[in-house]
Amino acid sequence: MEQSNALNSRHPVVLGADIGGSHITTALIDQQCRTLVPGSFHREQVNAQGTAPEIIQAWGRVMRLSMQAAAGVQQIGIAMPGPFKYEEGISLIKGLHKYEALYGLNVKDLLAQELQLPASHIKMANDAQCFLQGELYNGAAKGRLNAMGFTLGTGFGSAIAENGIVRDAAFFDTPFLASRAEEYFCARWIMQRYRELSGQTAKNVKAIADVAQTEPAVAALFHEFGANLGTFIATLQPAPELVVLGGNIAQTFPLFKTGLLEKMQAYSLSTSFVLSALGEQASLFGAAGMLPS
Repeated sequence: MEQSNALNSRHPVVLGADIGGSHITTALIDQQCRTLVPGSFHREQVNAQGTAPEIIQAWGRVMRLSMQAAAGVQQIGIAMPGPFKYEEGISLIKGLHKYEALYGLNVKDLLAQELQLPASHIKMANDAQCFLQGELYNGAAKGRLNAMGFTLGTGFGSAIAENGIVRDAAFFDTPFLASRAEEYFCARWIMQRYRELSGQTAKNVKAIADVAQTEPAVAALFHEFGANLGTFIATLQPAPELVVLGGNIAQTFPLFKTGLLEKMQAYSLSTSFVLSALGEQASLFGAAGMLPS
């Protein structure tokens, strides 16, 4: 992604932040050029099981690092996982193995206090919504009006674009197979299924994917993951024309592609799949796009 010379201009600069289930990514965005400000990109791990003050302080610390790259940054757009009352800034995240300590708290107010900014200067939206918005603007879905976006990582995020308008789809809580969609399209499922099939444990999804060529259990579980995703997409009405895949698990697409496309064929669906072109920057641009220029 091209970077901006905003430090040497009078272009408006805002902070975009992407909060994931285990990390935060932040950067300053030049709103006129819609590019990153050099030296402002930061990404750090966050303990999602921490206390509310620990989480807020960790987020605030990384945001301030980015804000040091330009003077006078006053507006912040945040891509946040749900469920969440985005307008008010209240977390409803519960039972999702992340940020439980924030449940019922006004996160917007807490961050405003941490950063010493008015709460009205902070805007929040669903992370998958911001992801798809960014990809529509200048990424894998550029020029498209209708698409879906799935973020596959510590959780399952989803968004829908209809006639160019993006909204949160909230498919995570949709009943699916023996549970709900969230439980099948996240890192936990892959880790648990690997343990069931191989009798071994792994550090993370990447460690499992790395042995796909030598462990039959890994090939089987990713095929099953793709087949489940295809089955889920077949339940959506109308079926999406295009699905943009993002999140850490999307990097394993070559491993689950066959299972996914077999299900598409079985259900006679013509849905196309593309991987995120912007990566984490998609959510940063989508979040920053909420802010006044």
